[in-house]
Amino acid sequence: MTTIKTFSSCFRPSSSPLHCKLTPCSSLKLSVPDSRSCRLIYSNPNPLRNLSLRSNPEFQKAAPLEMADKRANTALLVVDMQRDFLEDGGPMLVKGGKAIVPNVVKAVEVARQNDILIVWVVREHDPLGRDVELFRRHLYGAGVVGPTTKGSEGAELADGLVIREGDYKLVKTRFSAFFATHLHSFLQGAGINSLVVTGVQTPNCIRQTVFDAVALDYQPVTVLVDATAAATPDIHHANLFDMRNIGVATPTLQEWSNMFEA
Repeated sequence: MTTIKTFSSCFRPSSSPLHCKLTPCSSLKLSVPDSRSCRLIYSNPNPLRNLSLRSNPEFQKAAPLEMADKRANTALLVVDMQRDFLEDGGPMLVKGGKAIVPNVVKAVEVARQNDILIVWVVREHDPLGRDVELFRRHLYGAGVVGPTTKGSEGAELADGLVIREGDYKLVKTRFSAFFATHLHSFLQGAGINSLVVTGVQTPNCIRQTVFDAVALDYQPVTVLVDATAAATPDIHHANLFDMRNIGVATPTLQEWSNMFEA
């Protein structure tokens, strides 16, 4: 019998029985046949504590980045970097969004320098809001310019972000870039199997796009921690924690950029 503290879940590796018992001191006791092994998945009871990427040991256990040159099979997704999400007074302002614009601009530059496909994922809605989520439809209507209405200034990309020849623009109307769009078929046709994600905001469009990418077996999936943002740092880091737990790599922009200099 082996007692391992701080672990709260385990997988049964075979048909052999695996007995787990929680003790009053929150330790986990495992009884496993000697010839078998058990893989344990760490569960942090309080993911909002010490969430600095450099100080928290859980964040230092990064999902490994594949260092092989996969430029031709990689796409950079730039998600919702539009005025209505980034500018002061915008109807859908993400408070941490404006600060990451320079890093997103730099990520796009790195992608261009390395011939990485850039996919601009944007929201553009019907003026009457007929294609927007039900909980937001009250923001649209006759005589009203709703958030990221097609053709509006709020739907434009932030200053410094420009779609160029060879890039691809994808319009979505929900959180995930994959939901009810042709993104997956487009990426498959382009030979893409690895994604790097930037933009806003981490708990909504970034998270759902990333989880869908993992479900569709893109590998690796990378989120640039300082080229994505949420309303607060705690929200941002808590969602990064969840993404790391499903195998997503979370380097800084500089760490990702350095991969191409090796």
